[in-house]
Amino acid sequence: MKCIGFLLLFLLPLAALCQGNDEELAAEFLNNKEFDKAIILYEKLLKKDYTSPYYYQNLLTCYLELKDYSEAEKMVKRQAKRFQDNYFYKVDQGYLLQQQNRTTEAFAIYNSLIESLIKNPNPCLQLATAFLRRDLPDLSISAYITARKATKIETLYAENLLDLYVLTKRNKALIPECFALIIESDENLEKVKGYLYRVFENTSDIDFLKENCLLAIQKYPNRPIFDDLFIWTFVQNRDFEGAFRQSNAIDKRERGDGNRLIDLAEICLSNQDYTTAVKCYNNVMLYGEVGANFANANYGLLDVKYQIITTGINDSSAYVNATVAEIIQFLSTFGKTSNTSLYIKELADLYMFYQHDIAKAISFLEEINTIPGVQPRFVAETKLQLADAYLVSGDIWEAQLLYSQVDKDYKEDPLGQEAKFRNARLSYFNADFDWAKEQLDILKTATSQLISNDAIELSLMIQENTGFDSTTNALEEFAKADLLIFQNNLTKAMELLNLFPYKFPKHDLDDDILFAKARTMEKQKNLPQAIKFYEAIVSQYGYDILADNALYHLARIYDFKLKDKQKAKDTYEKLIFDYTSSLFSVEARKRQKALKEELEGRVKG
Repeated sequence: MKCIGFLLLFLLPLAALCQGNDEELAAEFLNNKEFDKAIILYEKLLKKDYTSPYYYQNLLTCYLELKDYSEAEKMVKRQAKRFQDNYFYKVDQGYLLQQQNRTTEAFAIYNSLIESLIKNPNPCLQLATAFLRRDLPDLSISAYITARKATKIETLYAENLLDLYVLTKRNKALIPECFALIIESDENLEKVKGYLYRVFENTSDIDFLKENCLLAIQKYPNRPIFDDLFIWTFVQNRDFEGAFRQSNAIDKRERGDGNRLIDLAEICLSNQDYTTAVKCYNNVMLYGEVGANFANANYGLLDVKYQIITTGINDSSAYVNATVAEIIQFLSTFGKTSNTSLYIKELADLYMFYQHDIAKAISFLEEINTIPGVQPRFVAETKLQLADAYLVSGDIWEAQLLYSQVDKDYKEDPLGQEAKFRNARLSYFNADFDWAKEQLDILKTATSQLISNDAIELSLMIQENTGFDSTTNALEEFAKADLLIFQNNLTKAMELLNLFPYKFPKHDLDDDILFAKARTMEKQKNLPQAIKFYEAIVSQYGYDILADNALYHLARIYDFKLKDKQKAKDTYEKLIFDYTSSLFSVEARKRQKALKEELEGRVKG
């Protein structure tokens, strides 16, 4: 007996090894499309373990590939008899008929299975999954709906159905299903939004969603969630004006305090719809000083106008002057405190870069340091701006001192890296190229991609123009022009730049000179000349580091200054497709998409 036991212990691993070898060999035959050989092994394996869905499925695949429907039918029927509660085998009986083009017989089986759910809906999930496994999503949907009717639970299997509606692109069915979930609970809103994102590809689906929102608002007047969903629909469709109208109307109806308008203004601001953002804030301010959001609206309105100026959308003297006057009035109303220190800094920016009153800029920036409660980091940011002001006024040493202080206080922080970059740029302006390059090379791995990119560009320009075989005369001259542009001494800068072709013909700096001229012309609002220079960079130096910069500036001129949406879209697209790793790609994609929708006449919101 001991010998027999020992023999069994020896043979059992051997048998397992043989089965393992059969399984590996069968899989290899299947992968090599040697189906006749695979069948022999899988029949053997399934006979030993008829519970294995893996053996079953692979054997069925082999039968179907060889069109051996007779053997396939025998196997499926045998499995269905063995596992009478397993709907996968029952569905496969129909599936096998479908493979033989016996569609009527197949659907008779399918419909019979679905109808069985009326009396017993419990196997619905298994049946629906079995249909889906055989790529029959419509029948899977029918199974869920039949079970729902049988149980009279209106949201039963809602998420399963939503997934199937997304799969089959049935948005007209998806939308009511989403509303049923929200009606059941407000907590389902975020989940529902995840499904509704698909709707915004088709105008008729968007209209259908809006109709459902309006019906829900009328039917459930005490459920503000449907108002919020209605506004969200306009926002997702990029129809910010429509979102404003709805938000304003709902606020008036509910006698609200403008919260929706404040939220919408921030969304508009992030999407560069400054016009609608201004409308939102202005309407909140109409509630008067007693309104809960009066101060927030004031803050927001100034932020919008500051961004309109600094992004170049409207930096006309009249607009800048009006904004300066509004900030001064704002500070008079709310005082110069830690809460309003940001607007003191913005006022200083406008004085320095747009009204060119450096003395006033310095005065306001220095005043921030005397205000109690201002956060240290904001003080450091102000120091950087104050250093810029000193640099514009020609006080290089004071500028260098402030840059160095911030660099020292915020090492390894993006703020410190920004200070280090500005200090390196100052050294470049001052023709101390070796030290500037040393600092710029450190910043190539800066955590801020923008700082890293700027450092790489400036370092590369210095490297290319301070080699063994060249003097630094041309780079020194160019650095002077660059500083003059920074100081807004544009006429003098252009004089130096225009002399370059005569003093340094066919120099490596030619593309940098074109870019500097383009920036200067843009600052002087000579847009035709700016466009000419930017286009020259793209056509003559499309392979170089400044090409994507030039394209981005060019696109924004067409977009925001000339309002030529078609040219702007085309230019953004060139940037996206030709310069895929550009730092400007993300913003370019956002604007390209918005312009494309606008040009196609689709009201997005």
